[in-house]
Amino acid sequence: MSPVSIRLRDARILISGLGLMGGSLGLALAGSAGEIVGVDPDGEARRLAVELGAVNATAAGGEISSAAAGAHLVVLAVPLGAMADALAALSPHLAPGTVVTDLGSVKVPLIRELLPLVPPGVAYVPGHPMAGSEVAGMPGARADLFEGANWILTGETHPLVERVIEVAGAQMIRMDAARHDRIVAHTSHLPLMMAAAAAEAALAAHEEDPEAFSLLAAGGFRDTTRVAAGSVPMGVDMCMYNARELDAPLRAAIRALEELHETISRGERGELMARMSKIREALLKARG
Repeated sequence: MSPVSIRLRDARILISGLGLMGGSLGLALAGSAGEIVGVDPDGEARRLAVELGAVNATAAGGEISSAAAGAHLVVLAVPLGAMADALAALSPHLAPGTVVTDLGSVKVPLIRELLPLVPPGVAYVPGHPMAGSEVAGMPGARADLFEGANWILTGETHPLVERVIEVAGAQMIRMDAARHDRIVAHTSHLPLMMAAAAAEAALAAHEEDPEAFSLLAAGGFRDTTRVAAGSVPMGVDMCMYNARELDAPLRAAIRALEELHETISRGERGELMARMSKIREALLKARG
């Protein structure tokens, strides 16, 4: 039965990468897919994935060929910088009719890397679920991670991928890859860099007075810096892969901080009030 006509409950799904995203997808699909096989070099991640019920079986190293054999859908859930190697290892074992999708947060450079590695007769569906957590790895995996999230597809779609998105509880949205990268540079990658900068600046106070810092670092600090506590390799990869689109937002943020600093330094309360009020109104409008 071809992947075009196969039902999810009869499908063999291979998830390459049993971290937060891959593990959460396995948990979300548990009981709805015919078989889920997880591939990961980390033995503890493989053990935990089986224990939690995210996958039915796991494989690593020389077992990749048997894991890929008969797969109807392959999901690349490894960090961006590892996706090409993951697909290169799997490609020789994928039969015509197999569908490959990815969960990468940057699309244009990734598509450019992966397309030459897709075997003839294999479909490639670039994707990006807009979901995440500061708890990295398989220990942070949750069955509800994708519920209510937008799942972006930036190329050709496929019924099996659409069904996976539906079962995971996400909303499928079609979008041009370049447009996707431009927007996430502003809404995802810039906030990560801002959170990292805020955390780095504030943590100097922790070194000077750790007791007071622990007492006074309340919700505002935690909310602002939360994303900086997530997976470092994933964060570095997405910023480096999207460096071209991230350049303008970073420069704009630096200018905005400099202007805010000057306003505060001059003691211009009215100007700061007006600017903060304008930002607040725009945020509330954008959030609907």
